[in-house]
This record gives sequence, C-alpha cells and structure tokens, in this order.
Amino acid sequence: MSKTASPACDAQSGEVVSSASVAHAALEQLVKPFPANAFFLGEHLPGRVVDDNRQMRRLLVRFARLSEVLQVERDPLPWAAYTWGRVFCEEGELRWDGSEGELRVVYLGQAHLLAEHLQASSRPVEGLKRRSTQYYLFGERPRRVRPQEVGVAPEEEPRLFLTTRIPRPLFYPAELLPTAKRVTLKVYSYYDPADGATAYFRFAGLEAEPLPTETRGGRS
Repeated sequence: MSKTASPACDAQSGEVVSSASVAHAALEQLVKPFPANAFFLGEHLPGRVVDDNRQMRRLLVRFARLSEVLQVERDPLPWAAYTWGRVFCEEGELRWDGSEGELRVVYLGQAHLLAEHLQASSRPVEGLKRRSTQYYLFGERPRRVRPQEVGVAPEEEPRLFLTTRIPRPLFYPAELLPTAKRVTLKVYSYYDPADGATAYFRFAGLEAEPLPTETRGGRS
C-alpha cells in the first residue's frame, strides 16, 4: 500500500483527544454527532467458522457510509457488534476496540463531534504538528469485468474494486468518486516537532487518486 504525503501544519485549533471504557450500549450515542456521510470501517472476530456463508464472510470486514450501517434493519452483523471499528470524517474520528471484553474508545478531532460521554476525559491537542498522508487502497475499478462474473450484485458495482493480490471482491464507499480508477485513504498524523515522534493519528476520508503531474517532454 503506497502513500503520498502533504506538507505539515500546526494542529487545528479546537481539536481534542479523549479515551474511555464504555458499555457497548453507549456506542450509538458516541457516533450521533457525526454526519450521515461519515465513513464506517469495522472488523469482526467471529466466534465460529463462517467459510460456508458468503454474506457473512463479506461482513467480517466492512467499509461503508455511516448512514448505511445505521439504517439497515435485521442486519446479520449489526455495526455496533464489530470487534474493532471506527467512524470518521474530515473533522474527527471515533474508534473502538472490544477484543478484551470491555469497549475501549478513543476520539480525536474537532470538539463539536465529541459526545457528552467523553467530554470529562478530553484534553486539547496542543504543541503538535499535523501532517496529511494519502494511502492507496488495494484494487482498481474493473473495466472489463461484469459484477455478476465475480458474484457481485449490480447495485454493488459503484463500490467494487478488484486486485489479483486479494482473491475476493473489495468494496469501498467510493460511489461519490465515480471516475476514480483508484482511491486513497486520507490520514492525519500528529507529531512532536521537537523530535518527530508521532503522538496520534486518525483517518479522515477517501479521495480520488491524484492525477499524474506533467514533466518536460511529456507525462510523468
């Protein structure tokens, strides 16, 4: 997974970081401040073998819009049941880890997305630089492959990406980037300018693959 980095700047004013242990039932309240078009990325550790169920195999790692996972009724794997997960957008990210039983959550970003449950443990992000990096996600949009040929429903085609490195379809919530051949994951990292040590990082969104820059005598 290759990457491209942008110049660093001071951490944005109004950004905070907060962490706490909460009950699973509180997770829905923690994501309420996020916009409907925020992204959800979840990974589930199943308690049984699921290799005989294609739908469940796909849901073990799920990348979708927050509005989509909140509105699905009778979902075989509800979004709040994922062992690890994160909800993120340009302004902030909430992530959780339930692998040890209790749910450990961390929020990083603008204060207006911080749920009331986490305000008591929050502190401002100060004295750090912020750098933006784009990581290329695996796969490209197929041009000569019909969705049915890889076991994908036609309505899933706008999110379908394929690569020979991974023997299954990949689904990214990139329907708003219809002309992008590839997409990148935007990540903000926060580091101490004195020694360059990274203190925090968070996901911020998806972007279309940057267009190639032109050089003398032709394209790069």
